[in-house]
Amino acid sequence: MQNNLIQRAIPNGLTVFRCLTAVILPLIIIYGGEVGAIISIPLLFFAGISDYFDGFFARKYNVISNFGKIIDPVADKLLVIGIILALASENMLDYYYAFIAGLIIILREVLISGLRESISSYKISLDVTLLSKWKTTIQLVACGSFLVWRANGFFYELNILGVISYSLLWIAAIITLITGIQYVSRITSFFENKKNKDVE
Repeated sequence: MQNNLIQRAIPNGLTVFRCLTAVILPLIIIYGGEVGAIISIPLLFFAGISDYFDGFFARKYNVISNFGKIIDPVADKLLVIGIILALASENMLDYYYAFIAGLIIILREVLISGLRESISSYKISLDVTLLSKWKTTIQLVACGSFLVWRANGFFYELNILGVISYSLLWIAAIITLITGIQYVSRITSFFENKKNKDVE
């Protein structure tokens, strides 16, 4: 019985860990200095892989909860948005190279979260697509790349890390925009079909 309870608590526990990381990690980035720059890298890594194990254990132990359904996708968004804002505050995101990419990611995540909430009463399926899963992964990899570049900057400057970081951020932004358009299209199609059925 006790093992059963522990098994059921693991997925939600990992989700809570990601939510806490979404709050703690930006603070470490902003106020942690050199030590924070180093600590932030493994912390983001563990937060990122917790997303995979969250779903893995939920499927393995057949744990489905309203908490997980609501908070799990939000935790990822909070983590990415928190890191982007923290990096921006530390002047790691150049105005010319990263502002639009960061803005696309933040606005898309806020928009889709709002849309999901507003249509929750309708019977519309907005299951996470494979591209959306890759979107989250690449977003986290891009954020991790910036954190590695930032930590590197405390010791010696390796400019290639900046090129890699900005490239990954733009790749993440483009995929984020595509998945956002896909979600909006599915929602629009649903309501158009619903309107046609009501007219009939």
